[in-house]
This record gives sequence, structure tokens and C-alpha cells, in this order.
Amino acid sequence: MMSRKQAWFHAFTLASFLLSGLCGAATEMKLPVPERETLPNGLQLVWFLNDSLPVIDMALLVKSGSRDDPWGKSGTAELVADSLDRGNDGLTSQELARKIEVLGASRYSSCEEDTFSVGVHGLAPDAPALLDVLGKLVLKPEFPEAEIKREHARLLDRWNHLADYGESLAGLAYRRLLTSGTTYGRGSFLSIKEFDNVSRGDVLAYYKTHFTPENSILMVVGRVKKDEFKKQIEAVFGAWQGEAPKKEYRKFVEKRLLDTKGKIVVVGRANLTQAQVRIGFKSPSIHAPEHYDLTVGNALLGEYFNSRLNSLIRDKLALTYGISSSFSFNQDFASFSIGSATKNESVGPLVQKTLEVLKNFKSGPISDEEVTTAKEYLVGGFPLSVSTLGAVASRWLAGYVFDLGPTYLNEFVPKISAVTPAQVLAAAAKDFDLDHLTIVVAGEPKEIQKSLSAAGFKSIKQVSVKDLE
Repeated sequence: MMSRKQAWFHAFTLASFLLSGLCGAATEMKLPVPERETLPNGLQLVWFLNDSLPVIDMALLVKSGSRDDPWGKSGTAELVADSLDRGNDGLTSQELARKIEVLGASRYSSCEEDTFSVGVHGLAPDAPALLDVLGKLVLKPEFPEAEIKREHARLLDRWNHLADYGESLAGLAYRRLLTSGTTYGRGSFLSIKEFDNVSRGDVLAYYKTHFTPENSILMVVGRVKKDEFKKQIEAVFGAWQGEAPKKEYRKFVEKRLLDTKGKIVVVGRANLTQAQVRIGFKSPSIHAPEHYDLTVGNALLGEYFNSRLNSLIRDKLALTYGISSSFSFNQDFASFSIGSATKNESVGPLVQKTLEVLKNFKSGPISDEEVTTAKEYLVGGFPLSVSTLGAVASRWLAGYVFDLGPTYLNEFVPKISAVTPAQVLAAAAKDFDLDHLTIVVAGEPKEIQKSLSAAGFKSIKQVSVKDLE
């Protein structure tokens, strides 16, 4: 029998071998599709089984997140995530951690805007013990008052240090402006004032409402004997009861950042030598017919080393060490964003040249060579992104959450390969809404405003850290 060290070495070696095979045949690879079933209580089981590696991952996805925080009490879901393992089924947090550590395993609990995830990872022979721990995490949290207060204080402390990092300031202000007026406008944590009102009772109510079998998916990835392990899952989760919650989302307008429409927003933070810049706009959902056209367009704009943005802003003009673009998707919201950092006195030229790149991209032309390079980059990198069974499972789960249909798992390579320059240009012309840009800069306000004014920008709105708290 292999030792734990030998087992992990075997897993690493085999994974490397599998990856080397995938990288040579991206256009021919076909990802495995999971087995699916539903327990009588409504809990969905998803199986990604493979005997090649002696590892096991179990992840329970709850189809609720911070968007489901009670009105006026944002931060509740974050507190649930941080407190879920602070005492379970008679075990203290230290005792529970010890049960995981002696197995050389790991656990996690995290919350996003649309979903909540709880999981464990370890060696396949320990699957029953890991399932027991997962059951304690999901089904038997005790949320002790003292632990709730401690995690509450930690979250507040993190929030009080928001101004320490320009990235955090720019990202927060940018996201709030971009999502204002949508059901994502509050974010995961709106204000210290709201979070002060979140109590243990709110944590318990959130947990009881949203942690139900009909609102959850349990995914098992790795080496187990399915029939035998299903019985063990039923023994742990079979008696779990509860219906999926009814959800009624409300739109939120960020009133603290009013009067910013059409203006560059500068979040003033003295003594920051480097400014953080965010530029973007609302975009079509992941369901849009032109989704893959936009994916290729984003790649040639700012996803790889020789993209348009990097070639001009970084290499030719030396305004930054790096600049990148990306799309991000929620269930009911999507956006396109560009992120970079530069000296405070260089903000004006960087914003000016970035907008020029966007305008030229939208109006064209877009060459065959650019599109071919972008497609080669995306297709060539795809095997690495799905080189483990866990990565394949995560991709499948994302498709499931967004209801992308049964073909999503294996459509990336053929859909990307079929994109033409004309399609990219048509998508950019249609969806790059440059008349409604959100531009946020965080850093030394005097230098930034001076630089923006010198570059010809007139509409500038300065806000403080207090406006974000």
C-alpha cells in the first residue's frame, strides 16, 4: 500500500502525463460528462468519477449567495461563510480542523453573489471520513454566539483597512458604479452601518432558508465506488429536508455615488505612489449568440502578451507594467472591464490611449492575423484549464449554474475555432457601449486630477474613502 507521500507523488506524475497528452490535441479532446441523479429529498448528485488518481473532491453548491442577503443587512452571507465551521456537531473549530489536518486534507467555505460553496479535498481512501466532515459542515453548524461576534469583528477589521490598498478601492468603487440600479448593486458588503445590524439570528435565518437540499448540488470528483459511496451519502444527507427558497430580488441604487454619470470618478487616497485604473461597461449575458465572438475579441484586446492594449500601453508607451481586459458574468448581470496601474501623473495618458484602443477596435478593421492569433491562444490554452478532473467538474458546474445546456462542456474549442474577423467586428460594433463607460481611478487625487485635466478630460468627480464605507 502506498504512503500518503507516495500517493501524492503518483497523483502529480499522472496528472502531468495526462496534461501532456491533452496539450497536443486540443481540437480533438472531448471532456467527460458527469452522471447525474437526484435523491428523494431533492438533493442533486453529480458524479465525475475516475480511478486514475487517488484523490477525492466533494463540493456542495448552494444556489444562493450575497445577493440573497436580507434587505438592509448586507454582509450576512459573508458572515455565514466565515462562521460555518466555527463549531459543528459538538466539535469546536479547533477539533474540526484537527479531523481534517490528520488526514492531510483541506476544507473550504466561500460565498459569491449568486452561489455558496462548501467543500473538502483529500485522498480517496479517506472519502468516508471526508464525507462525515462535509456533513458536519453543511448540516450541523452551531454558530456559537462568541464565534459569530469574533468573525463579525474580523470582517469589520478587514473593511476598516479598505483604504490600505488602491486595488481594493478602485475595484469596489468601480463595481458599485457599474452595478448600481441592478439587483447586484449592494455587493457582498454595502456598509459598516448595515453590517453592524447583522446578528446571530440573521445568520441562523439565512442558513435555515437557503441551506436546503432542493437548493443544493453535491458534486463528487475522483476515485470512489459509486454504488457504495452513494449509500454513505444517503446516510449523511438523506434525512436533510427543506424546499428551495422563493427569491424576490430588489434593485439597489448607490446613492452615495450619485452625480457621477458620464464622469471619471477619482477615489482620493493620499500617499499612494501608484494609481489603479478600471474602465468598463455593461455587456451582454453569457447566453448572447455572439458570446464566443466577444471572447475572441477580448483575447486580442487585452488577454495575452501581444494583445492590442499591451502592445501599445505597456510596450510602446511604457505607461504601465501590465494592462488586461476581461468579461465577467453573473446570473443576471455581465460586464467588460479593463484593469491597469500606473504612476499618478500618467493616469491621463493611460486612460486616453486606452479609450483610443477601444474606439479603434469598435470601428475596425480587425485583421485575419489578429483573430487567428487570438484563437490559437484560446484553443491552445484550453487543455491547461481543464487538465484535471476537478477543473472539468468546475467548468461543468459553471455551465449548470448559468443554464448553458448539455453541450457547453465540449463546445469551447469548436465555437472559438469557427469565429471569423467579421463576427468579431460585428460583436464589437454592437456590444461595446463606449457611450456609457464607467471609469474609476484610485490614488493621489491632486496628481491624478492634474494628469486627467492635462489629457483633456473635463468631467471628473472626486470621492473619498468615506463615500465607500
